[in-house]
Amino acid sequence: MSPTPVEPCSMLFVPADTDRFLAKAGQRGADALILDLEDAVARPAKAAARANLAAFVPRLQESAGVPIHVRVNNEPDLLAADLEAAIAAGADGLLVPKVETPAQVVQLDEDMRALEARLGRVAGSVRVVALLESALAICNAQAIAQSSPRLAGLLFGTEDFGASMGIASAPQGMAVPAQMLALAAASAGLQPMGLPGTVAEFTDTAAYRAVALQAKAIGMRGAICIHPAQVPIVNEVFGGTAEEADKARRLLEVFDASVAAGRGAVAHEGRMIDEPIAVKARRFLARYDALQARRARARKEAA
Repeated sequence: MSPTPVEPCSMLFVPADTDRFLAKAGQRGADALILDLEDAVARPAKAAARANLAAFVPRLQESAGVPIHVRVNNEPDLLAADLEAAIAAGADGLLVPKVETPAQVVQLDEDMRALEARLGRVAGSVRVVALLESALAICNAQAIAQSSPRLAGLLFGTEDFGASMGIASAPQGMAVPAQMLALAAASAGLQPMGLPGTVAEFTDTAAYRAVALQAKAIGMRGAICIHPAQVPIVNEVFGGTAEEADKARRLLEVFDASVAAGRGAVAHEGRMIDEPIAVKARRFLARYDALQARRARARKEAA
């Protein structure tokens, strides 16, 4: 059984052709796993990686207790077989790279509905995170976000976007397009994900944390991880800490008491608290508590 959907903070890439990485993937603490058929897999190994899905998708759903996504190859000679293998294996969702237009998503939705019907999956149940990696994709971000109810989120592809623009994968050039994606996703009720900087430097955890904090500040609500060392950083930055949760609970306790007494705003810990701030605190706690509960279940299942 797939876990109840909770907006993930961290999605960890795992090469789908490497059994030893797949076997340990559920022990890394990520909120979701992405079995990668694309960049992490050399072309000669793609058929073997695709064949691995049948065994490892259900195994990881059972042992890791988190949603299992598959990153497909968005190329005509590979996409159809990737879609069929992922949906047949029971994947919870797909990460689709190189999405540039809403027409691509509409066609993808049609193809997936046909496969769901043929393979006995509920129509529309396999969700999609669209990976936007080019200047054209970012310019079309709002139209893409509104193109299909199958979409769950938009992900900013920092490295490929930098290549498409001929610029470094650094915050100076990435913050604006990343926030354009975040605005488009939020306006359509989707999860905005990604970092306004490189994800490749996994050994410099301080730099990675700094970029993650910048991402949170511009509206991102999660990120991909290419190495297990990045997972706890992403979980903390986007999911919050126990201290932040305690602070939010104290704030709501004071605010709710103020409202019960007939006042709409109240001073608390040196600032004025009103309804918008209380709403933000409630949303944070709802996600924090849901994530903590699911992570606890996942740890129990992985033990």
